[in-house]
Amino acid sequence: MADPLGNVEKIVKVALMIKEAVDKVRKNKEECHEIRKRVVRVSALLTRLQETEMMKDPATGSTLQELEVTLTLAHELVTACQRKNVLSRFCRAGDLAKQLREVKQDISDLMVDGIFATNVNATIILTNIQFAASVPHQKDAGVNLRSSHRTDSDRSDMMKSEK
Repeated sequence: MADPLGNVEKIVKVALMIKEAVDKVRKNKEECHEIRKRVVRVSALLTRLQETEMMKDPATGSTLQELEVTLTLAHELVTACQRKNVLSRFCRAGDLAKQLREVKQDISDLMVDGIFATNVNATIILTNIQFAASVPHQKDAGVNLRSSHRTDSDRSDMMKSEK
């Protein structure tokens, strides 16, 4: 089973590495900066979400695990954009740009998966709260209904007991 809190810590660590690596890129700067913005945003949001019940959901844990792997790949690609080798840059620049776009899309897809998992979990929690809150009201309503549907003999018994 995935450790969501451990994954968040790893994601934050990789996000910081990506942030620092982007400052040194020599090629594909625009794609790298877009990845950096997205990763910093994800990292900040996950840090806020870290202390909530949402992190205990298995769907969230597996999404975070996949996100960690994707961000590690993103870091490798951003680091590859730092290299000077002219021949390598000429031959692989297009391929690297394509890989950067793909990893950026993967990050977005995993963010959507995380949002969906979080929304489902929040809906379950709110539904449980709503159900728990409505149960006492239903009992009260039942008592009121019964008291208003008493028979004449029930009423006379009540009046006798009050005297």
